[in-house]
Amino acid sequence: MRNFFYALVFVSLAGFGFFSALKSQAAGVSNQTAAKSYPYQIREIQPSGSEKITAGESINTDPTKIIPNLKVPYYPEDKISVFPDPKLGIGSTIKIDRAPVINIKDGKKVSVYRSWQKTVGELLAEKNIELGVDDKISVSTSAQIFDGSSVTITRVAKTNIIETKPVPFQIVKKDDPTLDKGKVRVLTAGVNGAKQLTYRVTREDGVEVGRVLVDTTVTVQPTSEVDDVGTKPVITVRCNYNDIVLAAAMKYGQDPNAICNLMMKESNGHADSVSSNGHYGLFQYDLGYWADASAKAGYSGAIWSSPTAQIYTTCHEFLLGYSGRW
Repeated sequence: MRNFFYALVFVSLAGFGFFSALKSQAAGVSNQTAAKSYPYQIREIQPSGSEKITAGESINTDPTKIIPNLKVPYYPEDKISVFPDPKLGIGSTIKIDRAPVINIKDGKKVSVYRSWQKTVGELLAEKNIELGVDDKISVSTSAQIFDGSSVTITRVAKTNIIETKPVPFQIVKKDDPTLDKGKVRVLTAGVNGAKQLTYRVTREDGVEVGRVLVDTTVTVQPTSEVDDVGTKPVITVRCNYNDIVLAAAMKYGQDPNAICNLMMKESNGHADSVSSNGHYGLFQYDLGYWADASAKAGYSGAIWSSPTAQIYTTCHEFLLGYSGRW
């Protein structure tokens, strides 16, 4: 019986080892699949037209990573094209058009640049290399450049450098009583001007060590933008008799929205409204107050139910500072 038990244990352990081996083998296959590499061919086309081909494999699908994987130099200025797309996982040909190489000796400093610019001036602008008024250059800035070109810049100890900068235009605002309040209409478009800043630059061994602004000259005067700004009152709240309210508010310089809010609060916009405590009309005047206020506003003898008389009288009362009576 004991021997039978040991036999079972042995078979179980053997089976466990077998399945563990299978699991390990499967994991190995999975890892190999994840790390699969693809064949690539790199064609380097030099500015002279000569071509060099490099072949190899890489697990990457990004050309900027594949190129260094295959020990091929890569420069940001180079132009790269790929076919077919590496993400397809079937291999690709990567074509590199090498940018022309230009050597610039700037004072005592020698630098190698790669660029697709056509002239010396364009190259200097691209690389942010400034020329002083008194500096000397071995070729004209309009000269064509090509692969292997050399340019020498002789820097003087002190020279002037001129920079051009914009002069922002001003905005002039004019009130327009015929334009709704809150609206702006551009009458004249603004145009930036230009100014020249002259710096006195000091160098040591071709390296700038000091820069002082010595002159500022406006070469193009800016054109101001002229805007009409609306001041015409606008009703934006619930209201009745809008046209009359606007006309009265404009006459007496009042906010039509305040007049409308008061009207709707007092009578809900009903000109013939009469309250239980003896107040009348749109703004609920008592008759004694109405007779006095309407006469001052030029509506002496006007009936209290007249929308025009009540609105104009109320705006006049606001003008006199009596808005607190409501």
